[in-house]
Amino acid sequence: MKHTVYNACDLLDTAAAKKLLSGRRLGLVTNMSGVTRELKTTSSAMKQQYDLCALFGPEHGIRGAAQAGGHDDASFCDPETGVPVYDLFAHGDAREKTAQVLSSLDAVVFDIQDIGVRYYTYQYTMLDAMRICKNAGIPFFVLDRINPLGGVRVEGNCIDADCISGVGAVPGQPAAAGMTVGELALWYNDHMDVHADVSVLRCEGWRREMTFDDTDLLFVPPSPNMPTTDAVFLYPGTCFFEGTNLSEGRGTTKPFELFGAPWMEPERVLDALYTLPAEAKETFAGIVFRPCAFTPTFHKHAGMLCGGLQLHVRDRASCDMYAVGLYLLEVLRKLYPDICEFSRFLPHLVGTNAVLDPAFDTAAYLSSQREGIRAFYDERRPYLLYE
Repeated sequence: MKHTVYNACDLLDTAAAKKLLSGRRLGLVTNMSGVTRELKTTSSAMKQQYDLCALFGPEHGIRGAAQAGGHDDASFCDPETGVPVYDLFAHGDAREKTAQVLSSLDAVVFDIQDIGVRYYTYQYTMLDAMRICKNAGIPFFVLDRINPLGGVRVEGNCIDADCISGVGAVPGQPAAAGMTVGELALWYNDHMDVHADVSVLRCEGWRREMTFDDTDLLFVPPSPNMPTTDAVFLYPGTCFFEGTNLSEGRGTTKPFELFGAPWMEPERVLDALYTLPAEAKETFAGIVFRPCAFTPTFHKHAGMLCGGLQLHVRDRASCDMYAVGLYLLEVLRKLYPDICEFSRFLPHLVGTNAVLDPAFDTAAYLSSQREGIRAFYDERRPYLLYE
């Protein structure tokens, strides 16, 4: 049964929202995922009720039209609201201009659908905005959204300090923290010594055990290559292929749901997966691997026929996708030691430089991370807003 859930953007006419937003010149950090239950943009809903003065876009731009690493790169007028749009993912002079505009407001609001994974950049755009607000002495408000992976499980590892980057900017953050973006904002504020004036307008009807598919909410892709809730679920593991010379499915209709390369032999990889020890196979008990072929239209191996595997999700509760990703890397490195390449970007995703060691043992590494993950359960507890 689907549960009725309201993200905070659906609650803009409540007393709690009016107390935060009324009488202020507001900026809104958002993108195409910032929509209400009726798929009305949060920006248009806010414009009707409040003094919305500026919009700020993250990676992929405010309309989600740019590919990975892309952004708007120039200010323009939003045709729907007539409000000027600025690029919060930019660098250099453009970034300075955006920071000046943001600092001139009375408050900044954040409404973007996060996917609950450390290597997704929107949470760090939020952190940047929090820091700018702190320096400007203005409050920062989060219109909270549910975590599509649920809010119960914490998985993966806690990122090593020497792997900090734009896809993992917070030391000690797990690969999947099991927190909403509002909860992350509260944790970041203390953990990263930001000390901004942060408030969170909560969701209604969501409980921690609920994934996106347990709710009656409509799914809007939060980025160009995150088209389905299956892709969201698989991303904590299949994202690792971004740091290899295998395709992660960009340029196909199933990004992050399949992977492969022109030299990959699907059946050989599948056989190797099913000869792994029982402990390893338990991590992907809820996944069915299907040998497939695909030809990416862009990105890695564009126009080339690739052998691959598609991951079909049968039981999400029986998977640990971070662990699955590591085991896939281990199998491919052993099968193709002279062809399979790992880049310097991979440790930023995995969260440890140890993954580049040819002798890297996935099972041993995962075992070594369990104490840190258990400790994070305790660390996050004061910041949790939902039962």
